[in-house]
Amino acid sequence: MSSLSIPAFHISDKSKVKGGADIFIASRQDALSSGVFSIKISAQFDPSVDLYPVGSLFIKVDLSDGTKGSFKATSIELINSYGKHNPTVYLTGQCADDTQPDALGCRYWVMIANNKSAQQSGTPDIVGFAIHDRNGSRIAYGTGPVKSGDIEVAPK
Repeated sequence: MSSLSIPAFHISDKSKVKGGADIFIASRQDALSSGVFSIKISAQFDPSVDLYPVGSLFIKVDLSDGTKGSFKATSIELINSYGKHNPTVYLTGQCADDTQPDALGCRYWVMIANNKSAQQSGTPDIVGFAIHDRNGSRIAYGTGPVKSGDIEVAPK
């Protein structure tokens, strides 16, 4: 007797995120790594007009303890956001990379907390990501404060 598991539906909600930033993580800096990852993003989903989430995502990684290189979203399968005072967005999907060896079946997860605009003082925006291959092996990851740039997540 075999078992069958039906996966849960993952439904996106109305969300919008746009911007670019460099994130510095001191503990991920070494003689061969700058300790910086960069993100450029423009993604949205409005169920009143969009059939699926749309947009672009690009991550460039130069961190220790992982693969260095560039990752570009080839799909945005899920985007969800919440929050009024520090709106936070989560995205997942498939990606392509320029790493060697190639990360076959590349999938990404991204979280962005919009804590303030670039001109304000206070808690910086936080960006986190994880990239895995088709076998579930971690390719690259990082979470840290925005050092330069700004990413806006639409409040809810």
